[in-house]
Amino acid sequence: MTSAGAILAERAVRLAARADQVALCLDFDGTLSPIVPDPEAARPLEGMVELLGPLAARFAAVALISGRPADYLATHANAPGVRHLGLYGLQEIRDGQVRVDSRLEAGRPAVQAARQVLRDHPAVQASGAWLEDKRYAIVVHTRRVADPDRWAGPIDQAAREIATRHGLEVVPGKLVWELRPAVPSDKGDAVRKVVASCGARSVMVAGDDLGDLAAFAAAAQLAAEGGDTLRVAVRSPEAPERLVADADLVVDGPPGLWDFLERLTARPGSS
Repeated sequence: MTSAGAILAERAVRLAARADQVALCLDFDGTLSPIVPDPEAARPLEGMVELLGPLAARFAAVALISGRPADYLATHANAPGVRHLGLYGLQEIRDGQVRVDSRLEAGRPAVQAARQVLRDHPAVQASGAWLEDKRYAIVVHTRRVADPDRWAGPIDQAAREIATRHGLEVVPGKLVWELRPAVPSDKGDAVRKVVASCGARSVMVAGDDLGDLAAFAAAAQLAAEGGDTLRVAVRSPEAPERLVADADLVVDGPPGLWDFLERLTARPGSS
């Protein structure tokens, strides 16, 4: 077995041995799903969803935490017992029930107004950037733009100006700018919510983007309070250096995460 394989195996054994005390908090894009040019075409890696149900049956919780709407997660990564936390935890589908933070509803008119202005903005029109309507947020994507580096500055400026005008905040990511109501919430808050609600004493978080730094920070806080944590960075050419540096374990893309999760399904003592 390679040294990397030995590390994966050792980590997996430690988590699986106390599965009923561990919450698994997983990102979607770039983590469960490979990054693709069309965000609407993103789907979990083949075989990934099939692992989630068995994991949910063994672990204290399995939660998908994403900036995506919760219904997108539930549609494309549906498995028994899995929790789907969308919009950085402000929206959740659990046991078939949709829960939305009331502050998001209050901010919808501002989001829709910003969408109209963004749609007509010269930088958006000239670049060919794609607007994604999340109902409670609007996202500018430049992954399909011919020269995304050229348009990063103008799009960033437009997003921030329009967000300020409409009382929204901007959450940047890889080739994306999300305009949403300024409701304090990030993936770290979502991780803490999952851990508290399931009574877990340990947590594993996995992600690949800037937004996952908050989840890593929440795990570090739990560790400082005496909990046991594992921060998994899913490596790609676009993964932030800080995320990789802060990780306890680094895997290569969604296939690497699949390998690790598959190891978690093994019963302790099994070969």
